[in-house]
Amino acid sequence: MRDLKDQKDRFSFAAGLAATVLAATLTLAHAAWAQTATPATPSTTPTPHKVKPTPKPTTTLWTPDVQQTLNVSATDFVAVGLNKLTKAQLQALEAAVRNDPNKHLLTCPASGTLPAGRIHVFLTVAGDDSTGAIAGQIKQAISSLSGVDLVDQPAQADRTLHVVIQEQTTSKRTIGFTASYLTGTPCIETVAGKVKDIELKGTLGTYTDAKGAGLAMDLAGMLDHDLQPLRQTGTH
Repeated sequence: MRDLKDQKDRFSFAAGLAATVLAATLTLAHAAWAQTATPATPSTTPTPHKVKPTPKPTTTLWTPDVQQTLNVSATDFVAVGLNKLTKAQLQALEAAVRNDPNKHLLTCPASGTLPAGRIHVFLTVAGDDSTGAIAGQIKQAISSLSGVDLVDQPAQADRTLHVVIQEQTTSKRTIGFTASYLTGTPCIETVAGKVKDIELKGTLGTYTDAKGAGLAMDLAGMLDHDLQPLRQTGTH
């Protein structure tokens, strides 16, 4: 009986020890799983953004060379914004406009000899005007325009007006006159050092009322409208 009792005691001790070991093992395994399963909480503090300092814009300065090349005074240099260019940009601009005898240069208008504040017009009339009466009417109508003076040479003019008169007949009887006209701007062209007078073409039109008496006044009205840009610039 004693031997049977000792065997039972040993069995109970072994069973308890095994249960204790199993419990400890399960506890350690749960702790390890919990550590690996729980995600790390990201930091809510944003990484500060480093702001790069903005470089101060560099400005160019007026020089006598700018005056000579661009014809811009020290005051106008700032007024037209040239001081905002970089040195390389200003040099490129000067190189582009620097006088070169091999380059094409156009100057308009050439010159004016009448008092400032006047617009100078060079007029030509050709065609069917044998008596010159129509040319006289056109000259008088244009001379009556505000601030307009007729000149004798294209080089003295700010605008030119060329008129060609056409006689209209019925059964060999004259019923009136029509006209074609063309305005222009006299200029001086310089190519490879050679200078010549040229003319930039402007308004082209016609007067078609042969039976009307307003040919000269119609031409004067057209020219008055054509001269508005010159009046607005205030250069004369």
